[in-house]
Amino acid sequence: MSSTLPAHASIREQAQASDYSARALAAIVQIAGATDPQTLIGRLADATAALGASASLYTAAVLEGDRDLSCFSLLAGHPAYAHAQNEIGPLTAHPWFRFARTHLTSGSDRQVGIEEATDAAALQLARDYGFRAYFVVPTASGQDLDRLGMLCVGSEHPDDFEGPEAGVVRTLARALAAELHDWLMHYLHERLVKTAKLEETDMQLLALEQRGLQSKEIATLTGLSRASVDSRFQRINMRLHCSSRRASALRAVAYGLLEPR
Repeated sequence: MSSTLPAHASIREQAQASDYSARALAAIVQIAGATDPQTLIGRLADATAALGASASLYTAAVLEGDRDLSCFSLLAGHPAYAHAQNEIGPLTAHPWFRFARTHLTSGSDRQVGIEEATDAAALQLARDYGFRAYFVVPTASGQDLDRLGMLCVGSEHPDDFEGPEAGVVRTLARALAAELHDWLMHYLHERLVKTAKLEETDMQLLALEQRGLQSKEIATLTGLSRASVDSRFQRINMRLHCSSRRASALRAVAYGLLEPR
């Protein structure tokens, strides 16, 4: 999904306005009220413009089925960028996403390095579409890549995210990333609950599986027979599109049905 944005002056110039922070926060808090992904992309575009940025990209890797990762992305910028990036490779292989996967804190274009053969082309393409300078905010949660996301805010002006004067911009970008992450987790949680139609007993079984308990131990704790436990897990696996109960528990964690251990 994408939305176009007009050209901007530098973020640092716009941040000098007395009402800059108030306008940006007013746009950011609207993220939570988005009712669907299409509404969300419009609100991301509004927040990106309020920050003074030329473009932004939010992408998250979430667990689908066993260990397959699905990429959920929102682009506030030129729609041709997404198509051109897909020609180079998936966003989960992008140097921005690699940075988010390997860093706990945010960083600018000065911290993102070139490690793979396609990195230079990916970063040059981003510069061509409004990310001459950029700020990457990781939004990791869960285990490994089960729920890993990142927001990249771009500017057509170099060094827009550097120095003490850009501190408020970086803080607002982190706030935007947090709102996007919370929205996506809630959306994915509700969608999975609706489609899988898991019952309270199913959730209890998944929580016990997450603890590493075997069928016999689960049967003792729940009062179910061992055969009933195995039968229920077969149904759970089918509804979550997983081949094993362990995979089902991992997917439940990835989508916020269970808390990570």
